[in-house]
Amino acid sequence: MTRRNRCLRGAALAAVTAAAAGTAGLSAVPAHAAPKAPARPGDFNGDGHRDLVLGSPFGTANGAARAGFVTVVYGTATGPDPAHRQVISQESAGIPGGSEESDGFGASLASADFDLDGYADLAVVASGEDSNGPLEGGGITLIYGSASGLSSRAVRFGTDDGDAYAHGAVTVSAADVTGDGKPDLVAGGRGSFTLYRSLASGDLTGTTTTVGHGEGETVQVSTATADFTGDGHADLAYAYIWGGIDGQDPSLRFNVYMGSSTGLADTAAYTSSSIAARSLAAGDVDGDGRADLVAGVDTDRGGQVRVYPGTASGVGTATVIDQDTDGVPGTAEYGDSFGASVATGDVNGDGRAEIAVGAPGKTVDTVAKAGAATVLYGGPGGVTGSGAQLISENVGDVTGHAEENDLFGAQVSLADLDGDGKADLNAGAPGENGGGGALYMLNGGASGVSTTGGRTFYSSTLGVQGLDAGLGGVVLP
Repeated sequence: MTRRNRCLRGAALAAVTAAAAGTAGLSAVPAHAAPKAPARPGDFNGDGHRDLVLGSPFGTANGAARAGFVTVVYGTATGPDPAHRQVISQESAGIPGGSEESDGFGASLASADFDLDGYADLAVVASGEDSNGPLEGGGITLIYGSASGLSSRAVRFGTDDGDAYAHGAVTVSAADVTGDGKPDLVAGGRGSFTLYRSLASGDLTGTTTTVGHGEGETVQVSTATADFTGDGHADLAYAYIWGGIDGQDPSLRFNVYMGSSTGLADTAAYTSSSIAARSLAAGDVDGDGRADLVAGVDTDRGGQVRVYPGTASGVGTATVIDQDTDGVPGTAEYGDSFGASVATGDVNGDGRAEIAVGAPGKTVDTVAKAGAATVLYGGPGGVTGSGAQLISENVGDVTGHAEENDLFGAQVSLADLDGDGKADLNAGAPGENGGGGALYMLNGGASGVSTTGGRTFYSSTLGVQGLDAGLGGVVLP
């Protein structure tokens, strides 16, 4: 395993106005004075309210199929307000490049106040940017926040740029790896990961580490960043599925790399092979002050979740939960895809993170692939099946009803969108309404996720109908 520093060509900062994916524009967003402290992730206009961001990497932009776009719905004291929204594609003024078929703009999202100006910024991956084939390409566009939201500044970086050790970004996450109080960005590529540690100063130099075979033929990459050891430095979990070339066998691997003041380690502190981790998340499930690592894993019995407790030296032995675990509603069945997406957040305000688990392939009341999400509750001994909730479109007064191929739970997040201090369940159903998609927001509370009084955001609600938006397929964590 080798490491190389590579200096990326800096792109000039350019004006970016909110324009729709080749069509509409920005609904007015009230401006706010700059806060004195850095903004929390997802608060692009610095008003103290979390904003909702949805990626549509398979959406049509400027007539180009799968060029992709991103929809931002700005937050208020009562939650996201569709009247104040923004749709950004690579056709939007100031966004570097242009919309091309299969760019996949919006494939992964991360947010932090990278320039420390009081407004959160948004990193957007275009997983097929500069691609010569389905397993190549990838790049990052960083859009800066302002008093009126995502602003007139953007820069693109992270493409492979001819470097054989980097295969372009396909996933991103933000965390303070170096412990200097400034957010860093970690990009997972096909066969490598890159740490960008000086974005606050405008430096786009990335430090790249190859992983496994270091080949672009890696077909899926998942990453998560958090402080698993409690030493003040965020660490990286990187999982990949390598397809194999020239007759070699495919491989599955799951690695954890420790952070430090100098960056991420070259070699993994923890590694496990033959684990098909399709999704990763991190949060303090047991309340001990260290982040725990959550992996959604493919199995012959419809999938499972593995929870690795954070320890002083890395991560410990995993607790395994599936739909046959005591207390977990439902039954494990082939094709459920339980664990296709995972997320963490404190739903009930007890200081411990819960885990949301998406199962987009689950049959609901005989309806195939309608999909569901399960919420697992944290406790002092970690997570168990006790008190788990199963949520679908046929539960409570969740808007609509389960339909074939809705894929409810294809992506989940646990983020506080209504400002009450408790995480809300945000479950995507990208197959809803013929592929327009929908995002279901269900409020967190002291007794768990409420299935009454939630809100639903459809492609028609957000002005992106007819563009294959697949809303809910990618959600800002």
